[in-house]
Amino acid sequence: MAQVDEKSPLQGGSSSGSNEELLVTQKSLMQQGYDYSPSELSQLSWGLRFTPTMCMIGALIGLYFRLPYLHFTLAALGIIPFWFPSWHPLDRFYNGILRPLWHGVELPPNPLPRRIACFMGGLMNIFIGCSFLANAITLAYIFGGILITLQIVVITTHFCVASWLYERVLRMIGRYIPPISSARAHELVEQQGALLIDVREPNEFAKGHIVGAVNYPLSEVEHGVWITKIEEAAPKAVVLYCQSGLRTQRAIALLKKDGGVGKEVYSLGAMSRW
Repeated sequence: MAQVDEKSPLQGGSSSGSNEELLVTQKSLMQQGYDYSPSELSQLSWGLRFTPTMCMIGALIGLYFRLPYLHFTLAALGIIPFWFPSWHPLDRFYNGILRPLWHGVELPPNPLPRRIACFMGGLMNIFIGCSFLANAITLAYIFGGILITLQIVVITTHFCVASWLYERVLRMIGRYIPPISSARAHELVEQQGALLIDVREPNEFAKGHIVGAVNYPLSEVEHGVWITKIEEAAPKAVVLYCQSGLRTQRAIALLKKDGGVGKEVYSLGAMSRW
Protein backbone atom coordinates (compact mmCIF):
# COMPACT_ATOMS: atom_id res chain seq x y z
CA MET A 1 0.00 0.00 0.00
CA ALA A 2 1.14 3.54 -0.63
CA GLN A 3 0.19 6.89 0.71
CA VAL A 4 -1.23 9.44 -1.70
CA ASP A 5 0.18 12.95 -2.01
CA GLU A 6 -1.06 15.41 0.53
CA LYS A 7 -1.78 19.15 0.44
CA SER A 8 -1.21 21.33 3.44
CA PRO A 9 -4.52 22.77 4.74
CA LEU A 10 -2.59 25.69 6.18
CA GLN A 11 -0.91 26.90 3.02
CA GLY A 12 -2.97 25.19 0.35
CA GLY A 13 0.15 24.01 -1.51
CA SER A 14 1.77 20.69 -2.15
CA SER A 15 3.36 18.92 0.77
CA SER A 16 5.52 15.84 0.96
CA GLY A 17 3.35 14.65 3.88
CA SER A 18 4.63 11.66 5.75
CA ASN A 19 7.98 11.58 3.95
CA GLU A 20 9.09 14.72 5.72
CA GLU A 21 11.34 14.26 8.72
CA LEU A 22 10.39 16.00 11.92
CA LEU A 23 12.75 18.49 13.48
CA VAL A 24 13.24 18.43 17.25
CA THR A 25 11.14 21.59 17.60
CA GLN A 26 8.36 20.03 15.53
CA LYS A 27 8.36 16.91 17.71
CA SER A 28 8.02 19.20 20.72
CA LEU A 29 5.03 20.94 19.12
CA MET A 30 3.41 17.56 18.53
CA GLN A 31 3.99 16.75 22.19
CA GLN A 32 2.11 19.97 22.97
CA GLY A 33 -0.82 18.53 21.02
CA TYR A 34 -0.43 20.10 17.58
CA ASP A 35 -1.39 17.23 15.28
CA TYR A 36 -0.11 18.59 11.97
CA SER A 37 2.29 17.66 9.19
CA PRO A 38 5.94 18.85 9.32
CA SER A 39 5.31 21.59 6.75
CA GLU A 40 2.32 22.87 8.71
CA LEU A 41 4.27 22.83 11.96
CA SER A 42 7.01 24.89 10.26
CA GLN A 43 4.42 27.51 9.33
CA LEU A 44 3.05 27.63 12.87
CA SER A 45 6.41 27.60 14.64
CA TRP A 46 7.07 31.33 14.93
CA GLY A 47 3.48 32.33 15.60
CA LEU A 48 3.24 29.88 18.50
CA ARG A 49 6.17 31.68 20.14
CA PHE A 50 4.22 34.94 20.42
CA THR A 51 2.01 34.17 23.42
CA PRO A 52 4.73 32.65 25.67
CA THR A 53 7.07 35.53 24.74
CA MET A 54 4.49 38.13 25.79
CA CYS A 55 3.77 36.22 29.00
CA MET A 56 7.48 36.08 29.80
CA ILE A 57 7.91 39.82 29.19
CA GLY A 58 4.96 40.50 31.48
CA ALA A 59 6.41 38.23 34.17
CA LEU A 60 9.80 39.96 33.95
CA ILE A 61 8.16 43.38 34.37
CA GLY A 62 6.14 42.10 37.32
CA LEU A 63 9.22 40.64 38.98
CA TYR A 64 11.37 43.71 38.43
CA PHE A 65 8.79 46.19 39.75
CA ARG A 66 7.27 43.74 42.28
CA LEU A 67 3.75 44.03 40.86
CA PRO A 68 1.58 41.25 42.35
CA TYR A 69 -1.55 42.25 40.46
CA LEU A 70 0.24 42.08 37.15
CA HIS A 71 1.06 38.46 37.99
CA PHE A 72 -2.57 37.83 38.89
CA THR A 73 -3.56 39.24 35.48
CA LEU A 74 -1.06 36.95 33.77
CA ALA A 75 -2.48 34.07 35.80
CA ALA A 76 -5.97 34.82 34.48
CA LEU A 77 -4.60 34.88 30.91
CA GLY A 78 -3.25 31.37 31.42
CA ILE A 79 -5.98 29.76 33.52
CA ILE A 80 -9.24 31.01 31.98
CA PRO A 81 -8.40 29.84 28.41
CA PHE A 82 -7.91 26.32 29.79
CA TRP A 83 -11.68 25.91 29.37
CA PHE A 84 -11.84 27.97 26.15
CA PRO A 85 -9.15 26.71 23.71
CA SER A 86 -9.88 29.35 21.05
CA TRP A 87 -10.12 32.31 23.40
CA HIS A 88 -6.62 32.99 24.70
CA PRO A 89 -6.53 36.83 24.51
CA LEU A 90 -2.94 36.93 23.25
CA ASP A 91 -3.64 34.32 20.56
CA ARG A 92 -6.66 36.31 19.42
CA PHE A 93 -4.61 39.52 19.37
CA TYR A 94 -2.00 37.77 17.22
CA ASN A 95 -4.59 36.31 14.83
CA GLY A 96 -6.68 39.46 14.55
CA ILE A 97 -4.08 42.27 14.61
CA LEU A 98 -0.55 41.05 13.96
CA ARG A 99 -0.96 38.06 11.65
CA PRO A 100 -2.62 39.99 8.79
CA LEU A 101 0.35 42.37 8.65
CA TRP A 102 2.58 39.67 7.17
CA HIS A 103 -0.15 37.26 5.95
CA GLY A 104 0.91 34.66 8.47
CA VAL A 105 -0.83 31.42 9.39
CA GLU A 106 -3.70 31.68 11.87
CA LEU A 107 -2.98 30.06 15.21
CA PRO A 108 -5.31 27.11 15.85
CA PRO A 109 -7.14 26.48 19.14
CA ASN A 110 -4.84 25.40 21.95
CA PRO A 111 -4.76 21.60 22.38
CA LEU A 112 -5.06 20.06 25.84
CA PRO A 113 -1.32 19.56 26.61
CA ARG A 114 -0.58 23.21 25.80
CA ARG A 115 -3.59 24.37 27.82
CA ILE A 116 -2.29 22.38 30.78
CA ALA A 117 1.03 24.20 30.41
CA CYS A 118 -0.75 27.57 30.36
CA PHE A 119 -2.72 26.54 33.45
CA MET A 120 0.48 25.61 35.28
CA GLY A 121 2.05 28.91 34.26
CA GLY A 122 -1.00 30.68 35.65
CA LEU A 123 -0.58 28.90 38.98
CA MET A 124 3.07 29.95 39.07
CA ASN A 125 2.05 33.57 38.58
CA ILE A 126 -0.47 33.24 41.43
CA PHE A 127 2.31 31.96 43.70
CA ILE A 128 4.51 34.89 42.69
CA GLY A 129 1.75 37.44 43.28
CA CYS A 130 0.83 35.98 46.67
CA SER A 131 4.50 35.90 47.68
CA PHE A 132 4.86 39.60 46.90
CA LEU A 133 1.70 40.41 48.88
CA ALA A 134 3.07 38.39 51.81
CA ASN A 135 6.38 40.26 51.51
CA ALA A 136 8.11 36.95 50.80
CA ILE A 137 10.29 38.55 48.16
CA THR A 138 12.86 35.77 47.96
CA LEU A 139 10.14 33.17 47.46
CA ALA A 140 8.60 35.31 44.71
CA TYR A 141 11.94 35.46 42.90
CA ILE A 142 12.43 31.71 43.23
CA PHE A 143 9.05 31.03 41.63
CA GLY A 144 9.77 33.73 39.09
CA GLY A 145 13.15 32.27 38.19
CA ILE A 146 11.61 28.85 37.59
CA LEU A 147 8.81 30.34 35.49
CA ILE A 148 11.12 32.46 33.33
CA THR A 149 13.46 29.51 32.76
CA LEU A 150 10.60 27.30 31.60
CA GLN A 151 9.29 30.05 29.33
CA ILE A 152 12.70 30.59 27.73
CA VAL A 153 12.93 26.87 26.99
CA VAL A 154 9.47 26.87 25.36
CA ILE A 155 10.19 29.97 23.31
CA THR A 156 13.55 28.80 22.00
CA THR A 157 12.89 25.08 21.50
CA HIS A 158 9.10 24.56 21.81
CA PHE A 159 9.89 21.92 24.45
CA CYS A 160 7.25 22.23 27.16
CA VAL A 161 7.94 20.58 30.50
CA ALA A 162 4.24 20.51 31.46
CA SER A 163 3.29 18.78 28.19
CA TRP A 164 6.13 16.31 28.67
CA LEU A 165 4.95 15.55 32.20
CA TYR A 166 1.39 15.11 30.95
CA GLU A 167 2.55 12.44 28.51
CA ARG A 168 4.59 10.70 31.21
CA VAL A 169 1.60 10.63 33.56
CA LEU A 170 -0.53 9.02 30.84
CA ARG A 171 2.13 6.35 30.45
CA MET A 172 2.32 5.76 34.21
CA ILE A 173 -1.42 5.28 34.64
CA GLY A 174 -1.71 3.05 31.59
CA ARG A 175 -3.61 5.55 29.44
CA TYR A 176 -0.85 5.69 26.83
CA ILE A 177 -1.11 3.00 24.15
CA PRO A 178 2.25 2.31 22.50
CA PRO A 179 2.01 2.09 18.69
CA ILE A 180 2.70 -1.19 16.94
CA SER A 181 5.51 -1.47 14.41
CA SER A 182 4.98 -0.67 10.74
CA ALA A 183 5.65 -4.31 9.86
CA ARG A 184 3.04 -5.50 12.35
CA ALA A 185 0.50 -3.00 10.99
CA HIS A 186 1.07 -4.22 7.43
CA GLU A 187 0.71 -7.82 8.59
CA LEU A 188 -2.57 -7.10 10.38
CA VAL A 189 -4.09 -5.17 7.49
CA GLU A 190 -2.73 -7.02 4.46
CA GLN A 191 -2.63 -10.60 5.77
CA GLN A 192 -5.10 -10.81 8.63
CA GLY A 193 -7.90 -8.59 7.36
CA ALA A 194 -7.70 -5.83 9.96
CA LEU A 195 -9.65 -2.65 9.26
CA LEU A 196 -7.36 0.36 8.82
CA ILE A 197 -9.04 3.47 10.25
CA ASP A 198 -8.00 7.10 9.72
CA VAL A 199 -9.37 9.09 12.68
CA ARG A 200 -8.69 12.53 11.19
CA GLU A 201 -11.44 14.82 9.94
CA PRO A 202 -12.92 14.28 6.44
CA ASN A 203 -11.21 17.32 4.92
CA GLU A 204 -7.83 16.01 6.10
CA PHE A 205 -8.61 12.52 4.80
CA ALA A 206 -9.54 13.96 1.39
CA LYS A 207 -6.19 15.72 1.10
CA GLY A 208 -4.22 12.53 1.65
CA HIS A 209 -4.47 9.16 3.39
CA ILE A 210 -3.13 5.61 3.36
CA VAL A 211 -4.63 3.68 0.47
CA GLY A 212 -7.22 1.25 1.74
CA ALA A 213 -8.01 3.18 4.93
CA VAL A 214 -11.53 4.19 5.90
CA ASN A 215 -12.28 7.50 7.54
CA TYR A 216 -13.97 7.36 10.94
CA PRO A 217 -13.35 10.86 12.39
CA LEU A 218 -12.55 11.21 16.07
CA SER A 219 -15.53 13.54 16.36
CA GLU A 220 -17.77 10.54 15.56
CA VAL A 221 -16.30 8.22 18.17
CA GLU A 222 -16.98 10.95 20.70
CA HIS A 223 -20.66 10.66 19.74
CA GLY A 224 -20.71 6.84 19.83
CA VAL A 225 -21.09 6.28 16.07
CA TRP A 226 -17.98 4.15 15.65
CA ILE A 227 -19.04 0.90 17.31
CA THR A 228 -21.91 0.38 14.85
CA LYS A 229 -19.68 1.08 11.87
CA ILE A 230 -16.97 -1.30 13.06
CA GLU A 231 -19.48 -4.03 13.81
CA GLU A 232 -20.98 -3.64 10.32
CA ALA A 233 -17.51 -3.93 8.74
CA ALA A 234 -16.90 -7.11 10.82
CA PRO A 235 -13.09 -6.98 10.78
CA LYS A 236 -10.88 -9.35 12.77
CA ALA A 237 -9.09 -6.35 14.26
CA VAL A 238 -8.79 -2.59 13.79
CA VAL A 239 -5.69 -0.46 13.32
CA LEU A 240 -6.03 3.28 13.97
CA TYR A 241 -3.85 6.17 12.81
CA CYS A 242 -3.90 9.97 12.54
CA GLN A 243 -1.38 12.71 11.68
CA SER A 244 0.88 12.39 14.72
CA GLY A 245 -0.69 9.69 16.93
CA LEU A 246 -2.38 12.05 19.38
CA ARG A 247 -5.92 11.60 18.12
CA THR A 248 -5.34 7.87 17.85
CA GLN A 249 -4.64 7.79 21.59
CA ARG A 250 -7.85 9.70 22.26
CA ALA A 251 -9.91 7.47 19.98
CA ILE A 252 -8.69 4.24 21.58
CA ALA A 253 -9.30 5.65 25.06
CA LEU A 254 -12.88 6.55 24.09
CA LEU A 255 -13.50 3.13 22.58
CA LYS A 256 -12.31 1.46 25.78
CA LYS A 257 -14.44 3.83 27.83
CA ASP A 258 -17.53 2.79 25.85
CA GLY A 259 -16.84 -0.86 26.61
CA GLY A 260 -14.83 -1.63 23.51
CA VAL A 261 -15.92 -2.98 20.15
CA GLY A 262 -15.30 -6.68 20.71
CA LYS A 263 -12.22 -6.52 18.46
CA GLU A 264 -8.51 -6.20 18.98
CA VAL A 265 -7.68 -2.51 18.66
CA TYR A 266 -4.18 -1.39 17.69
CA SER A 267 -2.50 1.98 17.29
CA LEU A 268 -0.23 2.66 14.33
CA GLY A 269 0.21 6.15 15.73
CA ALA A 270 1.33 8.67 13.13
CA MET A 271 0.41 8.18 9.48
CA SER A 272 4.09 8.58 8.60
CA ARG A 273 4.89 5.30 10.36
CA TRP A 274 3.05 3.26 7.70
